Amino acid sequence: MIEKETRVMRFGETLADIDPLIAGRWSSRAIDPEIPVEREVVFRLLEAARWAPSSFNNQSWRYIVLTQDDSEALEKGRDALVPGNAWATVAPVLFYVLGKKHFAGKSTENWRRLYEAGLSAITMAYQAVREGLVFHQMAGYSIDKVRAHFSVPEEYDIIAAIAVGYPGENPKLTGSKLEMETEKRERLSHEELFSWNGWNIRES
Repeated sequence: MIEKETRVMRFGETLADIDPLIAGRWSSRAIDPEIPVEREVVFRLLEAARWAPSSFNNQSWRYIVLTQDDSEALEKGRDALVPGNAWATVAPVLFYVLGKKHFAGKSTENWRRLYEAGLSAITMAYQAVREGLVFHQMAGYSIDKVRAHFSVPEEYDIIAAIAVGYPGENPKLTGSKLEMETEKRERLSHEELFSWNGWNIRES
């Protein structure tokens, strides 16, 4: 069981007693640029993603893995981030999440690929909580740059970027994004999210 003192986690105020891995997962940006993420830790994250649920065991997700082991490749990954995600350029690990558009060996489109990629990312995110890591998923990047920098075939969607590192002082974290590190964590109510026995969602 994860201890609440783990630095990367800020527990949300839950309405039921749920697993602390879930209650404690949050998207910090406070990554220490001086602490590398060990290769075996990265491997455990990838192994968690590998065991995500998959329709017909198709496993449509793919990941571009960028670490300090190859500084040139990592710099290319950082270059693809938008200016608003400059804080993430200090992360020692970047992932780009991809989805294979068609079922293996078939012309049939796998319209579940985005859902499956999300499932793989969240299993990795929970493993990151276990490891005491910051794990921040992002939409702010250039698809064209990622595709060009890493020669990604058109058969693959480029779905998300993820910055990974150990928590600490991030010299590029300022302004409103710095304030978000301590603001109250909140979620919509059950009435706004879940509809029992028909459509009765309370619109916010």
